[in-house]
Amino acid sequence: MPALFQTSARPGDKPANVAAIERAAAAAAATGAQIITFPELYLTGYNLGTRLRDLAEPIDGPSVAAISEIARTHGIAIVLGMPERDGDRVFNTALAVDATGAVAGRYRKIHLFGEDEPGIFTPGEGLTVIKVGPFKVGLAICYDIEFPELARALVRGGADLIAVPTANMLPYTEVPTTAVRARALENGVAVIYANLIGTDGPLTYTGGSAIVGFDGHDRCRAGFETQALLSCTTESVLPSADPHPLASTQLRDVRPEALFVVD
Repeated sequence: MPALFQTSARPGDKPANVAAIERAAAAAAATGAQIITFPELYLTGYNLGTRLRDLAEPIDGPSVAAISEIARTHGIAIVLGMPERDGDRVFNTALAVDATGAVAGRYRKIHLFGEDEPGIFTPGEGLTVIKVGPFKVGLAICYDIEFPELARALVRGGADLIAVPTANMLPYTEVPTTAVRARALENGVAVIYANLIGTDGPLTYTGGSAIVGFDGHDRCRAGFETQALLSCTTESVLPSADPHPLASTQLRDVRPEALFVVD
C-alpha cells in the first residue's frame, strides 16, 4: 500500500520536520501502508536560497540516521527530499529508506528548476530504480516529472511506481493533474506525487498531491491548500494482470527510428 503526506515544512527546522515525518509515517503504517513519500526538500524546507547549502547533510549524517530509525520502528519505507552534501557539492536529493531502516537508494535531481536551483545545487547524472516491498520504485523530483523522457527511462529500467517529492508552486497548476496523469498513462506506471502546501515567501505551493494508477486515473488526490495523509491499496495502482487490457502499450509500439526533427 503506497501513501503520501501533503504538508508544509518548518523552514530551516530539521528536528521539527523529522518529528512530523515520524507522526505521518506512524499513522500511515497503522493503515497498512508499506511506503510513504514526502515533499521535495522536506527535511529543511524548499525556499531557503543559499542557506540550503549550510543545512545540507551527507547521507550518513544525523538526520538520515533519525529517518532510518523512524522507518525501522514503524516498519515502513520512507521517500523524502533533502539537500545532500557530498564534499563541496550539494544536491537536491530524494532519499529512499526501506522498512528495515537501511538506505535503499538516492536520486539526485537532474532537471534543476528556474534561476535559483542551478545556483545552489549540482545537477544529478543518473537514474535510480530500487526494490521497496512489493514495488520497483523509480525516483524523480518535482520538475523531473514534466519530462516524458525521464519517466519513460525509469519504466524501461523496471519501475512500476514512480515516487516524486515535489515543491510545485503557482502558476503551474496543471502539473499535478495533467502532467502527472500523462506520465502514468503513457507508461503504464503508478505515480506518487507528494507536494507542499502554503505560502513560503514569494511562493505559493499548489498542493494537489496524488497517487495515480497505471491507467492514468487518480486513486486519491488532496486539495490545494489542506494538509493530507493519503493512501490506497497496492492492487488498485498496479495492473492486476500481465498484460492488463488497460495498460499502456506505447513502450512496445514506439518507433524511434521513424522520429526525427524537422528543420
